[in-house]
Amino acid sequence: ANTIRTLIKQIDNISDEDIKQMSIPTGIPLLYRLDKDLRPVDPKFELEFQYMVEPKGFTWATSHGMGFHGVYLGDLERLQDIQRKRDATNRDWQSIILKNIAKAISKESAGEGKESDGVIETRQLWWQIHTKMQTREFGNMALLSRMKEHLEKLMFQRKQRHLTMPGFESILKKVHLDMEGKVVEPFVSLLCDEDRENRQKRFYDSLVDDLEGECLIK
Repeated sequence: ANTIRTLIKQIDNISDEDIKQMSIPTGIPLLYRLDKDLRPVDPKFELEFQYMVEPKGFTWATSHGMGFHGVYLGDLERLQDIQRKRDATNRDWQSIILKNIAKAISKESAGEGKESDGVIETRQLWWQIHTKMQTREFGNMALLSRMKEHLEKLMFQRKQRHLTMPGFESILKKVHLDMEGKVVEPFVSLLCDEDRENRQKRFYDSLVDDLEGECLIK
């Protein structure tokens, strides 16, 4: 995976920070098409309108915004099944992160050498999650974001200042289940992503932008 990640970084000229955020499926063929200058072409419209090639395959939608131009080849149902399993693993991992934050706060509140009473200050829990989400590694974690929103409701609507550990774990379980399946679908068919007129409009708009840029340079 690290070798493929390095190749993608070089081909797409993706930054060191962004490449860390990209999830690359294992065992799925990945296709790039390059132009005459060996630069990757955008499969969403250049294949169809500039190169007159039918855009078969699937893009990794959540990484396209980072400059990813690859196309995954394979059965869509298989790709989606892989994503569902990855989604479950990611939510489990994020639950562990939230539990560790809560346990650390509870232990710190008890003081050194003393046993925790299992009570957490709601505001402190919100602040620790908020602080963790300021880093790129944790900023896009859906469970952390939902837990933060839930704590805000507790603080500002219900004026709840404290939580017990069982109460926190009950909230976490609910948030975890609510998030099941509610993620951005990463595999997008190039044939169904947008209707053809929209793809064509985007392509022509990009040509206009390129021409205007050349005129400004001259």
